[in-house]
Amino acid sequence: MQNRPHRENAPESLFEEIENTSPTGSVTEHAFAGQANPDDKQTNDKCHSFSGPDRRRCVTCRRRGITDRRRGVSDRRRGGTGRRGKDIELHEQDAPAAEMSARNSAVPGGHPEGLLREINEQLVVATIRAQTQAETAEQIAAKMAHLAKHDYLTGLPNRALLDDRLERSIAFALRHGNQVALLYLDIDNFKHINDSLGHAAGDQLLQSIANRLQACVRFSDTVSRLGGDEFVVLLVDVEGEHGAVLAAQKLFEAMAEPHLIDAHSLHVTLSIGISLYPDHGRDKESILRNADIAMYSAKQKGRNNCQIFTPDMKDVR
Repeated sequence: MQNRPHRENAPESLFEEIENTSPTGSVTEHAFAGQANPDDKQTNDKCHSFSGPDRRRCVTCRRRGITDRRRGVSDRRRGGTGRRGKDIELHEQDAPAAEMSARNSAVPGGHPEGLLREINEQLVVATIRAQTQAETAEQIAAKMAHLAKHDYLTGLPNRALLDDRLERSIAFALRHGNQVALLYLDIDNFKHINDSLGHAAGDQLLQSIANRLQACVRFSDTVSRLGGDEFVVLLVDVEGEHGAVLAAQKLFEAMAEPHLIDAHSLHVTLSIGISLYPDHGRDKESILRNADIAMYSAKQKGRNNCQIFTPDMKDVR
């Protein structure tokens, strides 16, 4: 009984002694070393210095220490693995959100950025469409304005535009003391050509005549189609009746060449009546009316000629 306390304390003292005297580690290690190398006397002496219960208790304590240390390492490893698992779990939870965010930013309508991109695209499309519609509207308006003052077949100024330019020319001549001449033209025997060859051929002939008339006048002058086979040439700043007659003579020469219409060679002549401002009238209505009267006088005198208005001419229209 007296030796029990000493025995109970023996393992701890023995353990301390082993720790202090062992050069390389634990008793177990020495024991294994002794088994592995029987010739190592120092290790075998240390292993055999303990025997019986004391030796077993010492080895058991040492094994418990090793087990506790291993358990601590395992716990730390499990703790690290747990934290890594949580990090991985959080990362996996964040991954769908990030993927969804990227997808929303890439797909219009799913995210403010995508919505903004979609709105911008709609604004661009709307702007282009509005600009296109505005340009189309401007083109239509310009075309309508052109048709309102030009002949649809020949593209020449019509009666409305002729009236405006004649009025302006008279006002200009009044300020500067100039003269204005108006030549009223009618195509001889056009009805026969139109009836024999058809309206399509007649329209082509009118277009050819319009082109030749325009080639005979100055840029400041005006060639107008009043309708049917009647044309008017407005000469601005002309030198009296002589200048008007010279202009008419150029028109006759231009019509002398045949017009090739649908494999037909057509010869055309003109009947021209001439009136001048201020000699034959003081306003556009009288100037135009008197030129028309002179043109009918030219027809009565055999066609293919020009006549200057005189007060004794009768209105036989």
